[in-house]
Amino acid sequence: MKKILYISNYRKGIGGISGQVEMLTKCIACEDDYTTQIFSTKANPLLRIWLLLKLLWSARQYDVLHIHACSEWGMLPTVYGVIAGKIWHKRIIVTYHGGGAADYFVRHGKFARRWLNRADRVIVLNGYLEKVFKEYRIPCVVIPNIIELRQNIYRFKTEIRPKLISVRTLSEMYRIDLILQAYKQVLLIYPDATLDVLSDGDKRADLEQYVRDNHLTGVRFVGQVPNEQIYDFLQKNDILLSAPKVDNMPVSIMEAMNAGLLAISSRVGGVPFIIEHRKSGLLFDGSKDEGVKGLTNEILWALEHQKDSLLMIEKAHQDVQKYSWENVRKQILPLYEQI
Repeated sequence: MKKILYISNYRKGIGGISGQVEMLTKCIACEDDYTTQIFSTKANPLLRIWLLLKLLWSARQYDVLHIHACSEWGMLPTVYGVIAGKIWHKRIIVTYHGGGAADYFVRHGKFARRWLNRADRVIVLNGYLEKVFKEYRIPCVVIPNIIELRQNIYRFKTEIRPKLISVRTLSEMYRIDLILQAYKQVLLIYPDATLDVLSDGDKRADLEQYVRDNHLTGVRFVGQVPNEQIYDFLQKNDILLSAPKVDNMPVSIMEAMNAGLLAISSRVGGVPFIIEHRKSGLLFDGSKDEGVKGLTNEILWALEHQKDSLLMIEKAHQDVQKYSWENVRKQILPLYEQI
């Protein structure tokens, strides 16, 4: 029986890296001869030394420490996990998430390389991060994120309506303001359009004020939604909008593709490795000056080219099957066996 300890800045039910840790733990639990546990390094700064001591005590019971990390404070799990793994002579695997690696490595490449190169294996999610890591001489292997391909989720469509949805955090990084500005333009042509804004964040009050000031109809701020309820909202809409400044392999886009929505995203980071423009979704230039215009144009193009949009939805649904646990397990389980 192999024991796997997952280490990350984990918070239950919030998606992102935490969602991937939950998904991986759930999938591994269905495999024979494995037991798993999650160790969170998310805490008040005053408690972080205590967390390291706690991890040092816990790690001795496990065979593999699988760390999930990203930039900035997201590197903390790597530092703690490597220290614990080296002390107890455990196998150390790091999965690096996040589209901000290129910028982070410019500023802290020496630090990141020192810790990442002490792992037994480093996993990145796509070719975008693989290129960045090779530039900084960090050996890595590409294994994508996992999504739960729930049965009976895909809905065949005969048309797509101006029913829009955003599921990203309401923060500066994810530019929900840009989405609202584009939606304002769409309303001029499709006054019956709607926009569901899921999640929460520090920009929510400002975004709600923008909606009131501009008298935008059809906008609903839903708030934070548990992961297991996301598909309920996806199935009510036809187009997913995503406009982050940086991104890597957003599960939200993959879930939308699985549910039969057309995904439209800014062309950043690893997103073009998921969406092939005009074949499995739509991409736009997310720069400050062109972002609103670009997103507006792609939404309108999708609604005006129904046949093309429906073909893209079908192609995206086929593409997303490669992110199932059935496929990913063939790549990740052998890494756990190399003890």
